[in-house]
Amino acid sequence: MTAVPDDPRDRIRGCARHSIGRAWLFALLAIAATMSGLIGWPVMAMRTGAILSMLTAAILALRAVRAPGRPYRRTETWILLGRAHGLPEAQAQRIIASILADTYWRFATASAALALGFWCGAFLFALAGRAAG
Repeated sequence: MTAVPDDPRDRIRGCARHSIGRAWLFALLAIAATMSGLIGWPVMAMRTGAILSMLTAAILALRAVRAPGRPYRRTETWILLGRAHGLPEAQAQRIIASILADTYWRFATASAALALGFWCGAFLFALAGRAAG
């Protein structure tokens, strides 16, 4: 049985997830640190987390929209690929930009879901504060 060569798109997708995911996790770390500074005011902490998560989602969505126009050789994904993609050069820009845009949208969606969770948390903490007070 002959081995099927790896699809270069899978390797590109993995590098894009690694690059964008690492930046996203650093943003989450900053959001968590900011929220922990406001732990004495849980409603404010949750609202701050929601707003910062929405800002992260907006930035990622903007990056997704702009991905097709950005030369792929100027991305961190290109560096992670070892400056070799294994695609026909005529299609490389379109395919890599499409994968990057899709990956940005996935992380933007995750940020928006996180923001929704923080808004719900703020609402529940506000309700609990009113019931106790």
